[in-house]
Amino acid sequence: MRTHGGGVLKLLQQQGKSREELLDFSASINPLGLPASVKQALAESLPLLSDYPEIDAASLRQDLADYHQLPVDMVLPANGSTSLIYLLPRVLQPQRALLVAPCFGEYRPALEQQNCLVDEYLLRAEDDFSFDPCQLLRQLPPQTDLVWLANPGNPDGRGIDPQWLIQLAETLAPKRLVVDEAFVDFCPQLSLVPQLEKIPNLLLLRSMTKFYAIPGLRVGYLLASAELVSQFYRLSEPWALSTPAILAACACVADADYRQQSLQLIPQLREDFIYKLQQLGLYVYPSVANYILLRLPDGLASAEHLVADLAKENILLRSCSSFSGLGPSFVRLAIRTASENTRLLDLLTKKIA
Repeated sequence: MRTHGGGVLKLLQQQGKSREELLDFSASINPLGLPASVKQALAESLPLLSDYPEIDAASLRQDLADYHQLPVDMVLPANGSTSLIYLLPRVLQPQRALLVAPCFGEYRPALEQQNCLVDEYLLRAEDDFSFDPCQLLRQLPPQTDLVWLANPGNPDGRGIDPQWLIQLAETLAPKRLVVDEAFVDFCPQLSLVPQLEKIPNLLLLRSMTKFYAIPGLRVGYLLASAELVSQFYRLSEPWALSTPAILAACACVADADYRQQSLQLIPQLREDFIYKLQQLGLYVYPSVANYILLRLPDGLASAEHLVADLAKENILLRSCSSFSGLGPSFVRLAIRTASENTRLLDLLTKKIA
């Protein structure tokens, strides 16, 4: 059974609630919500629904290439970054892969479906999930074809210095380094895009659903060398993106004001939220993302119990007990608006007191 955040529809079906009654802290989506430019693009897409979409999302591909200042043949749009996670092992055919864990739960099954042996390099909660590339290289199993990690990490939210990853990629060559940058739009200084053309064994996975609050549209993309992208293109299906998704994603790329507003507001919300959670006696791990990982105090009910308890209050949290190396005391919280964060804090105060 797959375990992820964002179980709003399931809860609506179970409890007969309206969407407006629920607060979803389990899915890490930009609290600013859908950009106005995207709403306009979606309205403009309606007359086009009787026609086939672009077979390869060419307009989005060009817009993304221009935005990242990359050649267009280094970009491949996809139906969400998860589709790329499953396409990647089919294209690269790794025999042995190393995952930096804890990590997104779809990496392992995607690799194992292609009969790839999967090892883990486990980051420790006791060290605040700090990453040491030299230690990873010392522990790298023989015959490893591919190393896969996320920056920032998920579920911990900690960022990795891009220089460390550049050095790691160079040392690993010709082995591949896959970096999932699904949340890097919230901390763009961490992205490896500026170095991508110099590192042919590097692949970057990007998501548009988190930062632009469009998870229902499923838009992601791959950034890699032209040679690697052409291999992915040959094995990807046509019409992977619908016309509404393409037009909405193009609107996102063009919306500099939304990006600026998000990058100003979310760090403020995050730091205020972290401070108030710490005042409740909760241990909060360092984060540069739009979510935070916390550990419940000893003696308190498990994360699963807390999640179930708050679901009765119409609030969704993400228990992290399913992640490698994390026990029953770990919870991930999305950063939401100030008033929504306060509502959760008030409930947590009652549960913890």
